Amino acid sequence: MKTEFSQPRFTGARFDDHTLPVDVARDLAAYEILIVELAKHLYLKNHPDRQRVPKGFASNFRLDIERIDEGSTKLLLALVLSGALALTGGEQDHFAQARDLIAVCIAAPENALPAEFPKELLVHFNQLGRSLREDEALELPLPGANNAARLTQTKRKLLVLAADQVYERDISLIGYIEEVDFARSTFRLKLVDGGQSTVPMPDSFQNTARTYGGRSRHQINVVGVGTYDSWDRLQKVVSVDALEVIKNHAISARFDEITQLESGWFEGDGLAPDADEMSAVSEKLIADYPDKLPLPQIAPKQDGNLLLEWKAEGDPSLDINLTSSLASFHAFGEHGEDVERDFNLDTAGWQSLFAFLGDNIRVREA
Repeated sequence: MKTEFSQPRFTGARFDDHTLPVDVARDLAAYEILIVELAKHLYLKNHPDRQRVPKGFASNFRLDIERIDEGSTKLLLALVLSGALALTGGEQDHFAQARDLIAVCIAAPENALPAEFPKELLVHFNQLGRSLREDEALELPLPGANNAARLTQTKRKLLVLAADQVYERDISLIGYIEEVDFARSTFRLKLVDGGQSTVPMPDSFQNTARTYGGRSRHQINVVGVGTYDSWDRLQKVVSVDALEVIKNHAISARFDEITQLESGWFEGDGLAPDADEMSAVSEKLIADYPDKLPLPQIAPKQDGNLLLEWKAEGDPSLDINLTSSLASFHAFGEHGEDVERDFNLDTAGWQSLFAFLGDNIRVREA
C-alpha cells in the first residue's frame, strides 16, 4: 500500500536546479529512521500494557521518493506499508503522528520543546540535517499550518545540545601527523591553528602514517565526523571517512596562488604563467622535492616564468623557463665565484636537479 506522506523541501543555492545532491540523501534516510523510532515510542506510550511493538512494525515501513517538484528541491515522500502493517489502521497513525511531532519539535524554541518528544531521541539530529551547509535548510510541513519548520545547522545543534553536552557534525581537519599510536590505531594530528586532535586510524592508512609521521612539511586532510561542545570546540573525532596526504603543502599552496594570476598582474604588466606548463612543474616539485632541503620561495616573473630562491649560503636561485622546460641554477661559492648549471627538466633532469640542489644548498647557520 502506498500513500502520500510528506513533502520536505531543501532550500539553498545547491537546490536551485531542483535536483538532490547525493550526499543530502542521507538526511532523508535519517528522517525515515527518526520517524520509525518516534513511532515506536508513541505506540508503546499509547499501549502501556505492551513491552514491544507488533512484529513487522518497523520492517514493513519505508519511505520512497516519488517525485521532485519545483520550489528549490521539494520532494514528495510516499509512505509504503507492507505485510500485516498495511492491513491495520491504528498502527499506521503512529507514523503520521511521528512525522508531525518531528516538525513541531524543530519549529519549537529550544527551551520549550514539546514534552511528548522524548529527549533521548534528540540525538538523531546528529544525523538528520548534518549534510546541510550554512546557507541551507530542510523545511518540513507543520500540521494544520501554511508555514514550515526549518531545520538548519544552528537549529540541529541546539536540538542535540538540549539533551547532550556535545553534538556531531562533519569535519575537515588539516594538520600533520605528530605522533602515531599503532597499538590503539590512532594518530595525533597537529592542526594548522595550533590545536591537536587524536584521529582513529584505519588499518589501510598505517603504512602512510609510518611514512609521514613527524614530517610537518606534509599535511593530512581528515574528513569525517567529530563531536563539538556548545562553544563549537572540537571534542573528539568520532569517525573517519577519508584521509588525504597533501605533500609539500607550502609548495602546493603557493602554486595555487600563482595559478590565480592574470596577465597584467604586475602594475598592468606581467604575463600570467601558462597553466598547463606550470602544472607540470608544480607536480614534480610537490611530489618529489627532497625533505632534507629547505623549502624555496617561489615567485612568478614578469615574462611568465618562475623564480625559486633559497635563504641559504651563497643566495642560490633557480630560473625555470616553463616553455622550454629548462632550469638555470645560480649561486655564489665559498670564495665568491659563480656556481651555475643548467638542467633539462625531463624525468632524468629532475632527478639530477634535486641531487645537485642537495649538494649545493647550504643552510645558513643561526
